[in-house]
Amino acid sequence: MSSNSILSFFIWQLALITAGLCHRMLSLAAGGRWGVLKPNIGITAMHMQLLNNDRVVIFDRTDFGKSNISLPKGKCRLDPNDYVLKKDCTAHSVEYDVATGNFRPLMVFTDVWCSSGSVIPDGRLIQTGGNNDGDRMVRVFRPCGGCDWQEIGSGLAQKRWYATNHLLPDGRQIIIGGREQFNYEFYPKSSSSSGSYNLPFLEETNDPD
Repeated sequence: MSSNSILSFFIWQLALITAGLCHRMLSLAAGGRWGVLKPNIGITAMHMQLLNNDRVVIFDRTDFGKSNISLPKGKCRLDPNDYVLKKDCTAHSVEYDVATGNFRPLMVFTDVWCSSGSVIPDGRLIQTGGNNDGDRMVRVFRPCGGCDWQEIGSGLAQKRWYATNHLLPDGRQIIIGGREQFNYEFYPKSSSSSGSYNLPFLEETNDPD
């Protein structure tokens, strides 16, 4: 065996040993394991957001019929524009408490299907747009023990479905695009930024198919 062959052999051995050590280190660094905490929470988790109080708010579309969890205290959602149920006494959002493993139903009024959002610096989740009569809604969820969704009707200047939200350094969200929306806007609104602004790039890169 030539010296070059021996050198190649040792290099390959070293590479294999290093790869094995790196894999073990990454495995140890990752830690943890997947496990089922709850076999059923009553709704489908279309959207999930971990909040700063170690609770997870989970929500789903409202126009797909009843969920498997009732709203508390006999509450019902009355929506004459809903495609399926005009009166729905089931929840389409829940809050999951990581520490206790408990969850509670929440009241979301309009359809959040394909909405978008982000958490702002004070910890609130701001969720915007959606489907049907939810397409111009702004929904606010505050992380506190008994809080529920608050909805601001026509809080957006344009309909937003499949939009993108990004948190800005000043705490506002910029809300970009959405289906057939070649513009952007900001939330919260102000006297100087209450409308929407054209973004030709979105139209220029639009795929009509």
